[in-house]
Amino acid sequence: MTHKETLADIANVLLDPATSPALLRDTIETYRDLLLTASGIDLGEAGGVDHLDTGRGVAIGVTWAALCVDDLIRTQRFVAGLYQAVTEVAARRAGPVHVLYAGTGPFATLALPLMTRFTPAQLQFSCIEINARSKQAAERVVKSLDFDAFVADFIKADAATYAIDTARPVDIVLSETMQYCLIDEMQVPITLNLMGQLPPQTILIPEQIRLSLVVLDADSDRIVRDLGAILSVDKHSLLAHRGVATDADFPTVRLSVPVHVPLLSPTPVSGPLAIRTGVTVYGEHVLNDYDSGLTIPRIIGDYPDSSDPLEAIDFTYKLLPAPLLWMEFILPEPVASN
Repeated sequence: MTHKETLADIANVLLDPATSPALLRDTIETYRDLLLTASGIDLGEAGGVDHLDTGRGVAIGVTWAALCVDDLIRTQRFVAGLYQAVTEVAARRAGPVHVLYAGTGPFATLALPLMTRFTPAQLQFSCIEINARSKQAAERVVKSLDFDAFVADFIKADAATYAIDTARPVDIVLSETMQYCLIDEMQVPITLNLMGQLPPQTILIPEQIRLSLVVLDADSDRIVRDLGAILSVDKHSLLAHRGVATDADFPTVRLSVPVHVPLLSPTPVSGPLAIRTGVTVYGEHVLNDYDSGLTIPRIIGDYPDSSDPLEAIDFTYKLLPAPLLWMEFILPEPVASN
């Protein structure tokens, strides 16, 4: 079986909603091995784990970017969501669907399976990657699989500042450059920059990233209460923020922390406070709690009690000097003594 035939089988598994966990695991292992062979990457190579500081955030090292493929459900849902978006665009107009893929990493992992389902006349990618080693590896993968005709451009650039320079209209912006809670990496600056240059009908993948404050069960880590939304990153919020200032902080959100939280148990118990990340890739393709490394709640502290009181938390998503969810814990005003 050729590499292209193997990749076609991989695409079939990733796009089948009935795929079992065991088959998905085995298929991703096969996919990773194919990608490593085609790219020539040595995961233990010197410098491969080094992150690249862009001056405005972090682009993860080649090795870490390569290992993202092992996040099974994340890989499957993003490939399936992208496939649905491309199919929908192709159904409503003639000509190739143009995907601007920002942050390809060393494999262009999310693009390759679709190249077995469409022709170059139906689908084109413009690929942006800031890390020179990742860009070169992705180019080797595409060439090795004889998919050159699907890629209009390989661009070495910081997608957070890149000025789109293409005569072909962009139908879909694909950027999966995030960690849970939108820590460090460049997802927000990249999508803020690119979507600000494109018409409102352009599809953004992922469609929405949601952060919220939650309470976990102390014993099981199960989410037992959602205390409110912190931030949503989607086309609407990016457009609204773009109208304010590219580098400005997002609006501060204050969420109160109730003294007592009723849990689903006979005896009320207050577990840790955490930040929850939810991801809608596209349509019905979502990443729920614990589906992925992206959606593991991040514990930020114990639930307050009388000995350690807390009134509220202020959350501000900052873009400078690097992407960061800033938190300020608001303590109750001291009670004046008579």
